[in-house]
Amino acid sequence: MSGISSIIDIINTKTTEKENEIIQEAERHKRLKLEEAERRANEAADVITKKAELQAKSELSKYEASAKLKSKYQLLNSKEALIEDALNTTIQKLDSIVGKAEYKRLLARLAIDGAVALHGDTLELVLPKNHASYLDLAEIETAVSKETKKKTKMSISKENVRSKGGLIIRTPDSKRLVDNTFEARLERLENKARVEIASILFKSDNKK
Repeated sequence: MSGISSIIDIINTKTTEKENEIIQEAERHKRLKLEEAERRANEAADVITKKAELQAKSELSKYEASAKLKSKYQLLNSKEALIEDALNTTIQKLDSIVGKAEYKRLLARLAIDGAVALHGDTLELVLPKNHASYLDLAEIETAVSKETKKKTKMSISKENVRSKGGLIIRTPDSKRLVDNTFEARLERLENKARVEIASILFKSDNKK
């Protein structure tokens, strides 16, 4: 029996060793699988995190772009409001002086400036209806002649210009003229105002 017992012991020992090897191999395989699963989980997490970061950056960029665009629109609206306020104030001021002594001085100045720009000589003045009485032609001719060093002769046109105030100065053939009506002056003022106000509003942007 001792021989059989020895054989059984050997078999049991071998079996135990084999079982241990199998268990160890299984544990190793299990560990490798867990490590692989953990690695893949980490990679997946990294991908998800990076994707989330990229999406967040994209959303932030869109928000910043939208905010900048909105800010620019607000600046443009502010500029337009300032221009409109300035022009409305000017229009109200001009409307209020028509017929007064201040208007007569302004009308004379506009006539002189336009005539000097045309270098004097023979010129014709086109005024709004019933505004001719506000001008002293002799006085204007003298002032223009003095500035241009050229004898100047002026006449009032039978035509009228549709304007709240001011006048048009032109040569008799109408080939050259200076439009110094309120409307034309305001249009030129508006262009200048837009440039000046834009320069003020966007001064900080230009320095960047």
